[in-house]
Amino acid sequence: MPMLSTMQLSLFPITPRLCNDPAKPALLLMACSGSKLDRDARAIDLYRGVMFQSYRAHLRSDAAPCVLILSARHGFLQPDTEIAPYDERMARQRADQMVADLSSYLRPAAWPTHFGSVMFAGGTEYRRVMRAALALQYGPTLPVLQETIGGIGMQRSQLGAFLDGLAPSFREQIGQHANGTPIYRAYGWIESGAIATLLYRAAPARPARQARVLSVFNGPSGPTADVEVEEFVRGRAKICPRWVSVADLHPLTPKEAA
Repeated sequence: MPMLSTMQLSLFPITPRLCNDPAKPALLLMACSGSKLDRDARAIDLYRGVMFQSYRAHLRSDAAPCVLILSARHGFLQPDTEIAPYDERMARQRADQMVADLSSYLRPAAWPTHFGSVMFAGGTEYRRVMRAALALQYGPTLPVLQETIGGIGMQRSQLGAFLDGLAPSFREQIGQHANGTPIYRAYGWIESGAIATLLYRAAPARPARQARVLSVFNGPSGPTADVEVEEFVRGRAKICPRWVSVADLHPLTPKEAA
């Protein structure tokens, strides 16, 4: 496999950002629910409330957010943390206690260093604790975020729309360019080693061709793939490296894949 090209790196210098990085998965903070399993389980499985039903119904594998669950008893939990059933709600007094002693409930290592869009999913007191936790973890200038409001039906709809609207995220960093741009193995359905159909939107008259994906990264115009494409140079076939927009790549048809 040829080495990744570095000829264009000076065109897009990296500006590190802590929050709202569109190349990163979204951050979803969810309130726990009163409805639970009657046995020990991972937090994401233990809670059986309607908001968690909506989460499971709208979750997409190619755009899964980073999830933290705010438990009225335990504080912020990662989804795979195993806990026992309990009965405690986020009343105002309990929210006041948590805000006054956030460091005991925050679990800083569970929070991502970078993330994309943000949503708070839960009632008023839960969202108050979430907001305080976000400010403590990342600083007082909060990122752009969405919050669920209204009745439970409206909140379910808002959560579903948030999950449905998430763009695919980059997955599995495998290196970086000389200017610090991270290089990833996959973005959405596009993965390193995959064969895709390349069809330039800006030049629809050019014939479609097959391209082999080497890696993906967030370029100056958005998600970009480093690919190998067969080109004809002076009448001879030649494998040429190209950087192309992932929007110009399409899955092979069943006939092409056969």
